[in-house]
Amino acid sequence: MAINNFDQKVLKTKKKLTQNEISVLQFIHQHPNDINQTTISDLAKKTNFSSSFISKLVKKIGYSSFAEMRLDIKSSIVKKAESEEYDILENQNTDITKTNSLLLQMNFEPINQLFDSASAIYVYGTGHSQNNYMRELSRNLMALVKVPVIFLSGQSEFQSVIYTADQSSCFIIASTTGETKVLIDAIKVLNLAQVPIVSFTKFSDNALSSLATYNLFYYLTPIHNPSMNRDIRSYLPLAYVVDFVIREYVNHLSK
Repeated sequence: MAINNFDQKVLKTKKKLTQNEISVLQFIHQHPNDINQTTISDLAKKTNFSSSFISKLVKKIGYSSFAEMRLDIKSSIVKKAESEEYDILENQNTDITKTNSLLLQMNFEPINQLFDSASAIYVYGTGHSQNNYMRELSRNLMALVKVPVIFLSGQSEFQSVIYTADQSSCFIIASTTGETKVLIDAIKVLNLAQVPIVSFTKFSDNALSSLATYNLFYYLTPIHNPSMNRDIRSYLPLAYVVDFVIREYVNHLSK
């Protein structure tokens, strides 16, 4: 990200600045949102320097007044917010585009034939968001296939059916990481029974995709959360894959 105008002015005059002046400018740099809403007298109190000292300092680094500096900092804050918003939206577009590219390279005919021939289709998502999209997938499949589509709403339901499933049925499983130990242990049970598995995971080399019969990948870029030290995840790319699978199957049935 480009350096803002205030920081550029400070860097240009840094060699001419005293330690006291640098300490005030560092405070301004570290609290841009506060400066945007404060007066010169308020800043003087917070930094333990006089208003005249700060007035002379802002002129020294190239501003005509404190008000001009404050306006410049406010403008930088707005530009930064607009830039971050653009990056977030651009990441979303990139994730969808890359996910679409992966799907276009896939041969869906084996998956479509699996849906045609399975005696039952079990659908499961490991987390709340994944489960919501798997519920949508199961709802649409119910309207398309002639066999039972069983949506497994939680881990206990999933665990209850893995030991009775056989190779005539199939499982559709969504997991972001594809590495949850409980899930992988269950997948190995299904593997022993030679049950076909279609996996939905984030694009990565993960355990679930390595054990599944067919793999559907999506790109998922975390979104920085400015309110908390924990990223946000948007599962729109997963929704896109779900929609793509349904459309591919409808196209298959129409032939």
